[in-house]
Amino acid sequence: MSPSQTKRYRTLWPRASSRFVQALFLITFLVRTPLAQTPGDRSAPLALSTLTTARAAHNLSLEEAARGHPVLLHAVVTYYDASINSEYPVLFVSDSTGSVFVSLAKPLPVVPLRSGELVEISGVSGKGDFAPVVWKAHARVVGQSALPSSAPRVTATDMMTGATDGQWVEVEGIVHAFRRNGKEAYLDLVLADGPISAYTVFNPSVDYDRLVDATVILRGNAAPLFNNMGQMTGAHLIFPGMETLRVVVPAPVDPFAVPVQPIGAILRYTPHATLSHRAHIRGKVTLLWPGKLICIQDVAPDEAQDAAKDANADASRKGLLGETKSLCAETQQTSPLELGQPADVIGFPEVGDFTPTFEHAIYRAAGEGTLNPVDATPIAPTRVTYEQAISDEYDSRLVSIEGTLINENRAGEMPNVTLSSGNSTFMVTIPKSYLPDTVSYVPYGSIVRVTGICMVHSDRDKNRVGNYATPTSFTIYERNLSDLTIVETPSWWNGTHTRWVLAGALIVLFMALLGLAVLRRRVKEQTATIRTQLEQTHALKEAAEFQALHDGLTGLYNRKAIFEMLQREFAAAARTGNKTGIIMLDLDHFKKINDNYGHAAGDDVIREAVRRILPVVRATDWVGRYGGEEFLIVLPQCDMDDVKSCAERIRAAICDGFICTHDHTLAVTASLGATVASFPRHSTQEAVTVADLALYDAKHNGRNRVAFREIDARPPEPQPASSSAAPQPAARLVTNH
Repeated sequence: MSPSQTKRYRTLWPRASSRFVQALFLITFLVRTPLAQTPGDRSAPLALSTLTTARAAHNLSLEEAARGHPVLLHAVVTYYDASINSEYPVLFVSDSTGSVFVSLAKPLPVVPLRSGELVEISGVSGKGDFAPVVWKAHARVVGQSALPSSAPRVTATDMMTGATDGQWVEVEGIVHAFRRNGKEAYLDLVLADGPISAYTVFNPSVDYDRLVDATVILRGNAAPLFNNMGQMTGAHLIFPGMETLRVVVPAPVDPFAVPVQPIGAILRYTPHATLSHRAHIRGKVTLLWPGKLICIQDVAPDEAQDAAKDANADASRKGLLGETKSLCAETQQTSPLELGQPADVIGFPEVGDFTPTFEHAIYRAAGEGTLNPVDATPIAPTRVTYEQAISDEYDSRLVSIEGTLINENRAGEMPNVTLSSGNSTFMVTIPKSYLPDTVSYVPYGSIVRVTGICMVHSDRDKNRVGNYATPTSFTIYERNLSDLTIVETPSWWNGTHTRWVLAGALIVLFMALLGLAVLRRRVKEQTATIRTQLEQTHALKEAAEFQALHDGLTGLYNRKAIFEMLQREFAAAARTGNKTGIIMLDLDHFKKINDNYGHAAGDDVIREAVRRILPVVRATDWVGRYGGEEFLIVLPQCDMDDVKSCAERIRAAICDGFICTHDHTLAVTASLGATVASFPRHSTQEAVTVADLALYDAKHNGRNRVAFREIDARPPEPQPASSSAAPQPAARLVTNH
């Protein structure tokens, strides 16, 4: 209702003598008021409704969630974890309609919430980093309940769409690995349609390794992985603990008790195949990079060879068991094994470019008498040419190949050299940990022989012939430094060295011809050199003096220099009797800026804060960087009102508008502590200490404010003649509230 309408009703109301007229005006007022706020009236926003279900709070649009709808829920805690970050705990709650993430406000619950507790959540809606959440919430335990007894079964594909965000769901898969990251326990799961990870708070009483290779059904809250623009990059499951994990098919008690398969049988067609469990292969070690990779070559057992020779045996069976194959497996195990030593390897089969591989593999030395020929006899490498190596026949096999050294790169974790063969090139690599601190360089152009595992690569999408991938390149993985030997070194007298000799002869001749001219100009050049050195020395001295007194990031006085300026002002004030103001300034929550946006953003904030401070102080004031995000400001000839006014100007200047870094726009505030000192009644240390205490008051009382403390000092009293008399206190601090 407009002010003119209200005035009109107030004028007419006393004139209505009958109750009927009064009721008529009241009804007219009540009817016209909501009509003035219809949805079509853009100037009057709709009232915010209270959301009472998790589904309603979560299913808002991001724009609507940002309006801050009141939220009041009665729900069950499905996950609570404050161990990772005590200031921002992870909390999911569920009711009969769904689930939602809750961001708790301060103060946090004194007693940590537990899964299964019934809580009352009061807060407002927020758009969250990815999906709507309950923001600035307070949680109150109202009873004991239980985790939801049912959950919809979802797939990895469902979770990757983001539609299951925050919801209580169920997945079934095989545990491929257990990882611990600080206080979190991660399980890598492979579902029927792809892998996901699941994590919970680490429980030292749980043997998570026993879950590897088990088929499990797991319930928890689906959560997205996303970038800083809120776009999904993956998904994972957050579960409260072992109470929501059910083992459907347990892992073998002894993983190595799984029957041994020939390498050639891995990832072959199997009718009615389900999720892939670990496979067990046996062979001789052809390469071992502890913690990274193990490669073995199998040797068919006697009975397999007999079966292969049996004329009545199935042809595919003969081809499967009668051939020797190789396989390389990714592993984090660091146990040592000798090259040629028989080994058992188990792992999860994965598709490679040409040969299957294992993920999350473990290994151990195989028993005696399990291989044919004799155990621990190293496998001899196969001599190959470039044309042979770049075929799938030698993928993962131990080979020996020659090439000409044309390049070397020792940077990174996997140093490598490049060899040429004809018009083609290939790479040879070995982990940096295998290289000693000093390795002699092999001259470029040397012909070398390399022994190692041949890893053949392809571009699966672009290079195909029917159903088969086409090899495009290969890399040789060396086992140790002795795998590279020099066959032939290049002749010293080559084109490059010939050019060097000719160039040297020309230089000598040129120097002989110019010797006389050089001698004549030597005195002049030496004089110019001395003059230049003196100028450079003077410039370096000035630069060193400036660097010794100034902060490299802001250009302000550093801590040492600002204290010297403070001492100078105190000495002058002691002579004149003028008062000196001291201000300690600290940027609020600066550590969070460094943690969340990086130290480069933190440096931008400090520089911008200094740029805003300097215009609001006098030319006679001294500003210095006390350390980190703290600054010390000395105000000569200032009383209490002047100091307070200056501090307030500085505070307002810093929080006046956002500060833009390279990638972010930040709102920054500052807390200031101030005091006024009279000299020689007060010491510099007393003044700085009181200003620092005042700064603490400003922080303690909410930050983004100025706090002032006075120094109550008394003149020193005469000391009694007796040396045993107790010394009198020099100053007493009085807080100005």
